[in-house]
Amino acid sequence: MSRWSAIFLIITLILFAIACNQNGNFQRYTVGKDSFHIRVRAVGRLQSSASTYIGCPFIPRFWNFTISFMAPEGKEVKQGETILRFDSKELMERMQVKKNELDTARKELEKIRLDEQEQAANLEIEVAEAAVNTGKARRQAEQPEEFLAMNEVKKAKLHLQSAEISEVLTRNRLKNQRIGMSSRIHTQENKIRKLEKEVDQLQRNIMKMAVKAPKGGMLVYGTDWRGDKKSTGDSCWIGEVIMELPDLNKMEVALVIPEPQAGKVKMGLPVEIRLDSNPDQVFKGEIKSLGRIFRTKSPEQPAIVFDAVATIAKPDPDMMRPGMAAGVDILVDQKEGVLQVPEKALLYLEEGVCVWKKSGFGKSVIPVSIGSRSGGMVEILSGVDDGDILLIPAGGEKDS
Repeated sequence: MSRWSAIFLIITLILFAIACNQNGNFQRYTVGKDSFHIRVRAVGRLQSSASTYIGCPFIPRFWNFTISFMAPEGKEVKQGETILRFDSKELMERMQVKKNELDTARKELEKIRLDEQEQAANLEIEVAEAAVNTGKARRQAEQPEEFLAMNEVKKAKLHLQSAEISEVLTRNRLKNQRIGMSSRIHTQENKIRKLEKEVDQLQRNIMKMAVKAPKGGMLVYGTDWRGDKKSTGDSCWIGEVIMELPDLNKMEVALVIPEPQAGKVKMGLPVEIRLDSNPDQVFKGEIKSLGRIFRTKSPEQPAIVFDAVATIAKPDPDMMRPGMAAGVDILVDQKEGVLQVPEKALLYLEEGVCVWKKSGFGKSVIPVSIGSRSGGMVEILSGVDDGDILLIPAGGEKDS
């Protein structure tokens, strides 16, 4: 050891001793072997694994919705109760336009019927007149030839032929007019039926803008990828989760795991969950699913993270609510009979990691080799033995 290194070590130990004396006496810690749990610390939020999600209704050719009413979050709602409403002004304007078109189409149908009936009546009169003319011509042509001159006979026959042709043409006109009338009326009726369906659909769509609870339960607002919730006046689109009715008996935790530790996390690993609102109570569970990609936590926090979901073995419906923050310890490995000490017992000197060890009536600095760390404890590979007593500054771990 160089002269300056020795001086540095002495000064460090003196300062450490002074710091300890200022906070009272050393606390003793007896080195021992125990189970050593290697954990990955993650944060998460509660969610229900059996939620009914509520968002914008599906309405053809309508994409941008504006929220006009939201039932209060945390309210116990009944099935069929209105919990969400969207602005229906645009749909009502569309419906008014279609109603006007429908009214015009119905009036047009009535006019077509009256016009067609009038034309049919006129043609029927013409057919009747043509039939009368044909009858007269036939009677004239059927008179005995001996009572008529030759020219008169020819003239009567020609007149009959002309009257018969005129009658046939008039009857054909009437027939065609009736076919055309039926076609025009049918076309207009189809137009009316189409408009009636559109008006009826718009009325149903307007009713959809008032969203009713599909079942009873406690209402919870959904959050977007930034954790923001919707409020009255906000715009939203198809596919967005605005509210949910969670099953509080089926809760789980959506985890966010830091990138460096993500590789240690596997399916089925046990977890311990502590709610931020009640950190003294521990809930057990296990890793249920893992995300497929790494992502940036948020624009404000560019750290790379990995997503996972953990089950909760025995949820507490009275305590747990979706969105609650939780700290989660994932047990990635466990060693038995591991020599371990609190992290607070370690000294970081120029020569390496050391500890204060009680020896006789004094104390000495002992270098140690360390292994894994987890939960405030450090695995000791060499330097101290089972039963050794370490000295920790006041405020650290007490004697085990």
